[in-house]
Amino acid sequence: MRSRGNGYTCGEAGVNSLRESGCKLTEVSGDSSRKGGGMTLIRSFLWDTLLRAQRIIMLLTICITTVAVFLEVIMRYFFKAPLVGIEELAAYVAFWLYFIGGSYGSYERSHISADLSQLFFKDGLNYAKAHFLSSLLSGLAILYVLPWAYEYVKWGFEMNERSRSTFLGESFPVVYFQASILVGLSLMCFYFFVESCQWFKAAFIDREVPRNMLSPREEIDSWIG
Repeated sequence: MRSRGNGYTCGEAGVNSLRESGCKLTEVSGDSSRKGGGMTLIRSFLWDTLLRAQRIIMLLTICITTVAVFLEVIMRYFFKAPLVGIEELAAYVAFWLYFIGGSYGSYERSHISADLSQLFFKDGLNYAKAHFLSSLLSGLAILYVLPWAYEYVKWGFEMNERSRSTFLGESFPVVYFQASILVGLSLMCFYFFVESCQWFKAAFIDREVPRNMLSPREEIDSWIG
């Protein structure tokens, strides 16, 4: 359906309010990004490889953190012999879990948010403009703190701070885990700017909102393979 009020087309916002406002739904195939020339296929490969790398990191860090906490509970409360340093290791590994999980949530558009834009913007074009602005501001906010993250990691390399425990046989450089802050924030910034470009295209060029922009992104074919 086409809006008769302003001639613009708009998409379904994942809620009934936009659908009832009278909108045209633009269907976009989930594998459309994989169709095209060689450069498109290369971009798709790099995009999927980056996602799989994040998923592997999340899977490994979840397993390590869970096993570490489980062993600590068993050793402390059943054998009365706590493993010195395992809590510190679990906390450091959790750094990668938190920040890569945050970046993946930015890609997936699944962050918890109080999105009331569909209540204020019944027109799909204004809805797209609002999301363009919000994603752009989110990316700029992260970009603002990125230099601090870089300086923090740089300081970690220069100071060569090491762990207090020798659980892994010897103390290990803490900067390996501090680097997760810089990596995670960089990926979050990247995904927010990608999303802002998509909303810009929908709001100012196509003047319609594709259905796939109204919900979390589809999973790629293989989670880690």
